[in-house]
Amino acid sequence: MQLILEKVEKLTDSVSFFAANMAALVLLALVGITCVDVIGRYAFNSPLTGAVELVEICMGAITFFSFPIMFMRHDHIIVDLVPHFRRGYLGWITSLLTLAVTCYVAIKLGDRVYDYAVRAFEDGDITEYLFIPRYPIVGFITAAIFTAAAISLLRFLILISRPGQSVEDVANAANLRPVTKSAIDA
Repeated sequence: MQLILEKVEKLTDSVSFFAANMAALVLLALVGITCVDVIGRYAFNSPLTGAVELVEICMGAITFFSFPIMFMRHDHIIVDLVPHFRRGYLGWITSLLTLAVTCYVAIKLGDRVYDYAVRAFEDGDITEYLFIPRYPIVGFITAAIFTAAAISLLRFLILISRPGQSVEDVANAANLRPVTKSAIDA
């Protein structure tokens, strides 16, 4: 079981890295769109038509394409008010509960976005100015959300197989992200 989970973990790391690269390409496109719009607006008094729509699409894509890598490498924002809940078996149970809730929320969110993608496809929904069909964009976003949910489920299964370890310990053991020393440890 452990060997299968490790192989699936490596595969999902590759998939999440691909999604992160997609987010980076969309960010590059967003930078280009913004530069063309600003230069056109102020230098030639002719802004880029539909720039607002393109920026909205790019922002949504960047956000949701970043989900899989964030879930895979456990790069969530963590507010550590009570550090005792992050160590030992109590930390393990807390991590399991957090991953279960995260997986459930991601599945529900993905389901709602999937319904919107299907509705956009059936209705032929397009953007207001550039007439870009919405369903492919929303479909890719749906895939990224479901990928993040699958990664949360995988993290949950890996954590169950390693009682007493926290999510950070498991991520560091798998070498999915570099271990850095904090200023306190130095």
